[in-house]
Amino acid sequence: MKNTIKTFALFLTAGAMLASCDSYLDRQPDEPLTSDNIFKKQKTTLQYLTNIYSYQPDYEAPACVSNSNDIPWEACSDETSFAYLDRSYTQINYNSWNPSLHIYRDDTYNTPYKGIREANYFMQNVHKCPPEELNDVDKGYYYNEARFLRAHFYAMMLPVYGPVFLIGDDPVDFTQSGLDQRERNTWDECVNYVANELWEAAKGLPDSWPDIYYGRATKGAALAARARLLLYSARKLFNGNELYKGIVNRNGDHLFPTQYDEKKWELAAQAAKDVMNLNLYSLVGADGTDPYASFNTLFTSVGSGTGATEKIYTRIASGYQWRIVTTPPSVGGTAYGGYGVTQKQVDAFAMANGRYPITGYTDGDQARPIIDPDAGYSESGFSKFKHPIYGDELETFKMYQNREPRFYVNVFWSGMTWHGANKKTANVQFYFNGNSGPGKSHNYPPTGYLAHKFTNPSIDTSTGNWGYLDFPVFRYAEILLNYVEALNEYDPSNADITLYLNMIRKRAGVPDIEEVYPDAVGDQTRMRELIRRERQVELCFENLRYFDTRTWMTAETDNNMPVYGMNIAAKDHKANGEFWQRVICKYDGGRDGNRAFTKRCYLFPISQEELDRVKCTQNYGW
Repeated sequence: MKNTIKTFALFLTAGAMLASCDSYLDRQPDEPLTSDNIFKKQKTTLQYLTNIYSYQPDYEAPACVSNSNDIPWEACSDETSFAYLDRSYTQINYNSWNPSLHIYRDDTYNTPYKGIREANYFMQNVHKCPPEELNDVDKGYYYNEARFLRAHFYAMMLPVYGPVFLIGDDPVDFTQSGLDQRERNTWDECVNYVANELWEAAKGLPDSWPDIYYGRATKGAALAARARLLLYSARKLFNGNELYKGIVNRNGDHLFPTQYDEKKWELAAQAAKDVMNLNLYSLVGADGTDPYASFNTLFTSVGSGTGATEKIYTRIASGYQWRIVTTPPSVGGTAYGGYGVTQKQVDAFAMANGRYPITGYTDGDQARPIIDPDAGYSESGFSKFKHPIYGDELETFKMYQNREPRFYVNVFWSGMTWHGANKKTANVQFYFNGNSGPGKSHNYPPTGYLAHKFTNPSIDTSTGNWGYLDFPVFRYAEILLNYVEALNEYDPSNADITLYLNMIRKRAGVPDIEEVYPDAVGDQTRMRELIRRERQVELCFENLRYFDTRTWMTAETDNNMPVYGMNIAAKDHKANGEFWQRVICKYDGGRDGNRAFTKRCYLFPISQEELDRVKCTQNYGW
């Protein structure tokens, strides 16, 4: 690129170029944004574009470090349980909120609309930059980056709220008298518009950027966003769902599709295939020879070096937000260690032989797991065990032995040794008054397990060094899982289903699906279960499980049940002691562990503030 600045990581602080508003309906643009000086120089034009990127949420912040408006997807999924008290995510988990509460509205609604507004303004003005400052090729890239971001902001809101307000290309300047004339667009209008915008933006974006611009939007990012949106649109929640058939706006339009359309699955499969056909991406360690090294590379490397082949679009950020809640307090320094993994998520991982050990629960009671007798699984007794990543030998619960590699990458349990730089912290204790358990503070994992993904053993967090995190917003493994799920719904005998599902499993070091479950090949229902289990394992802790359970409409079971873990109220974790019992987690964000999910919880409510301003149609049940 011509005359470009040397780094892309320049995010403008609240100043002359930052607009301040609480709704997309506020006036736009504000006076500071109308200055012709902004687009006279390439540097300030790029700064303006960079600022639009800053309206994305902190994907890597799990909404528990503080009671802020970070996105709550991990804290509200059935993968996790956080100990921290008085956090807004508990109101979602226990269905105790209402449209008048302002929880998470900024990062899920206000801020995306601000980003949309800024993208619109940028797209209308970037051409003003003189050719001696910015050539036509670069102007095209800049324009389509903003176009991608605008569509991406919409795509992030749609699975949260359902249909939203489409602004279009023009600046919005509504007077108060005209506010009540606005109404939400229909779901199909929104999806068709956003999918087309992402498709068109992809045409004008590069395959990749030079290393110093790593993190900027690419053709693959736009197509990956489109693939995820079309998959969500094909799923049950948004594809002829009976629950929403009666939701009609004041114009007489059904906000949601009233009839199931199998064609949407074909569109979703093709959208994923469009990413695959770029031939730009591959799974890290696809040959499966060393899955532990592959996952370490994938989840700890930062930037465009090793591991980037799987990362389609990421956010580089300080590792503080993530690692401070996934590091046990006994490690030293500032460590909260409260990002707990649920027992249900622990149960989801396969054994080394590729079979899933827990096939369900008797009467839905997680204290009574239904165990596959052919899995080679036992949760009775203890024995010597060598951790496959760190090589530590310990006496440990048989539940954790002989599991697939992704289990050891993602789960840290009581009694393990913590590894950081040249420092080891032996015998991390999650029991009552243990060195990282309850009794001394509220900093502990309420289930007796910590999330271990993105842990970097090459840094010592006790010194205040949190390193950096290259958090995957879209990665290739998700695209493959999107593809096989969509294929299975309209063409269950298609050979591509096992072909690409096996790619995921091979990298993870487990046998092919037809070797382990030959009865599932061509069986749509059985294969659907296995594909969903693979998503639960492969993509855990990446902000996707929340939306999977809701768009599949399984959340009335998956999220409407008690949270289970080990018994952290025990006074020790001696072999065969009370700690190693499945119990309801009584410390789930300060609540009793009995989460509640009703039909209204599938979508966020439109806030009362917006209803008062616009008088639009509210979502079901609110």
